[in-house]
Amino acid sequence: MKNLTLEEAQKIVQEFIEERNWQNPPEEIILHMLEEFGEVARNALKLKNYGGQHTSNSPINMDEEIADVFYCLLKLANATNVDLTKAFTEKMDKNRKRFPPK
Repeated sequence: MKNLTLEEAQKIVQEFIEERNWQNPPEEIILHMLEEFGEVARNALKLKNYGGQHTSNSPINMDEEIADVFYCLLKLANATNVDLTKAFTEKMDKNRKRFPPK
């Protein structure tokens, strides 16, 4: 797949959801996102060998887990009618004013 804009990614997720009739209310999407984020956290702990969890038999697939979180975020944005490109751009403008470089 080519490089995507946020707008294109949101559209792809929306089409995917509609094709499978997988519409969910925002609170269910958030719970799914938290589950996926937990998998990212578990991989981060493995990377740090926290508690001796990382063994040769336990692969770390951070790419896929972060992609799952991103998918949930796109799905949530669609379910709540948020234009992520616009929202992110506006938020970064605010952040730049609030936290100028030193």
